[in-house]
Amino acid sequence: MDSTYKTNRYGMPLFEMVGVASTGKTFNVAFAFLSNEKEENFTWALQQCQGLMRSEGMGPMVTLTDRDTALMNAVASVFPDASPMVCRFHVLKNVSTKCKQWCLTREGDGLKQSDVVKLV
Repeated sequence: MDSTYKTNRYGMPLFEMVGVASTGKTFNVAFAFLSNEKEENFTWALQQCQGLMRSEGMGPMVTLTDRDTALMNAVASVFPDASPMVCRFHVLKNVSTKCKQWCLTREGDGLKQSDVVKLV
């Protein structure tokens, strides 16, 4: 789950839910324009999806977010049985940014940043 911000003519975040099939293929679950990225708006969007999923006897087993606190709180309240995870792309980006200060040395004998990211 993620949302884009100010990338449409309405200047509204576009919230997107994507599913992953057992074959590894991704598919769109839902889209929603939100007035802002606050917890109550994420909760509303997730509740709408929850209603549709329940009618089909489905629900998420795992949720993946970019560590947005408002979204994580909304997911936890609407889908409490789903296991929360953080998007690998965002984790690697954060690790890469944070490890720069320890990986670069003047002598060149320190850890390479790419090696640290590979460990993650």
